[in-house]
Amino acid sequence: MTPTVLFEQKDGIARLWFNRSQRRNALGQAELSGITAALDSLESQTRVLVVSAAEGPTFCAGADLQQIRAGELDGDQFQQVTNRLADLSIPTLCVINGHIFGGGCELAMSCDFRMAANDIVMRVPASAIGLCYPVEGIERFVARLGVTLAKRILVGAEEFTAAEMLEHGIVSRLAPAKELADEADILASALAQRAPLAVAAMLKIIRQAERGGIDFAEARDLAAQCSASDDLIEGLAAQKERRAPIFSGR
Repeated sequence: MTPTVLFEQKDGIARLWFNRSQRRNALGQAELSGITAALDSLESQTRVLVVSAAEGPTFCAGADLQQIRAGELDGDQFQQVTNRLADLSIPTLCVINGHIFGGGCELAMSCDFRMAANDIVMRVPASAIGLCYPVEGIERFVARLGVTLAKRILVGAEEFTAAEMLEHGIVSRLAPAKELADEADILASALAQRAPLAVAAMLKIIRQAERGGIDFAEARDLAAQCSASDDLIEGLAAQKERRAPIFSGR
């Protein structure tokens, strides 16, 4: 890790924080390398990843524009990290605990679940500064939000309040800033208790559907693996015995 990217894993939950508030948590070479290192170090017993900002009024301002202008960073490097995040086999929860701009919005959209403080705003100013947003990023906005909303965000460069983000499905939950971390912990704990084989299988199939084509042969194989798993036996036994299941991921 780096001082500007903090990371820990405990009790099946990994937590990653952006810690560069003096630069609005913009992600440069060091931060992208830190995120990659964190993803590389995810343990097999980790069931969910939570992404948030350590402090400051801004959750993330996207790629570091100073480094881009200096030729030290390009959009592909940022895209590689968001693609990696979007393809994880465990659920990802983005806790937007500050204003969110530019590539920070795509990073949030790369996560499976998003919740936000109720006093933030969101804006992607690409078209306002003459930038065409990266192709894979555009594809992700369209797949997850639809064509009309993607146009408003990317082409119109509109600013959205937290309430509007909830209305349009950009986030699924809002909470007062002081309560957001606790609300996120509740959701993360619930996700961590789900059967990992079933979670990974359904995430993979859902992502294929988002991209326009489910591999039905593979989907059937994934479903069959879940049906033959120790986790299903444990889940059914726990339900019958009215206790919390203890899944092994096998």
